[in-house]
Amino acid sequence: NVDATVVLTVGTDCAVGKKTAALELTEAARARGHDAAFVPTGQTGIMIAGWGTPVDAVPSDFTAGAVEQMILEKGDEHDWLFVEGQGTIVHPGYSGVACGILHGAMPDALVLCHTAGRTHIHGFDSFALPPLRDYVHLHEDLAGPVKPTRVAAGALNTQAVEDKSAARAAVERYSAAIGRPAADPI
Repeated sequence: NVDATVVLTVGTDCAVGKKTAALELTEAARARGHDAAFVPTGQTGIMIAGWGTPVDAVPSDFTAGAVEQMILEKGDEHDWLFVEGQGTIVHPGYSGVACGILHGAMPDALVLCHTAGRTHIHGFDSFALPPLRDYVHLHEDLAGPVKPTRVAAGALNTQAVEDKSAARAAVERYSAAIGRPAADPI
């Protein structure tokens, strides 16, 4: 139980923009006059924020507790907490850390991050990404027993898209695919 609204960035894969989305959401909230904090869970996020826990270095049995501890540390100091997600719950190598963060953050909302054009798990090319809409159900179903939440929006990394018009079209397709509003946070 914390006073803050907790938003967790989750992803369809590794390196899809979860940290960037969380940082951009934090800055956007602050720009609108909200008291918001970024909760870093990875080494680069910790270097940016100057605090945090590198959850991939925490024994798996304690990942959820390490994230919960960070939420409790900042949750009554701020109105909004934007938690940096790691990996993805469908990754053959990194699903444990993603699940631990999901359960430890007990988020009020999720932002599903994806990279335009990505079709297979990064580094595990024999594993195709599930359909984008499946990620919405997978995350909501996995979170539900600990704390019901919903994917409220999507963030699409369009870095590799050639021009702004094509990027806008990619965001519209992504929004339709997940059934939620979406944007490119950059």
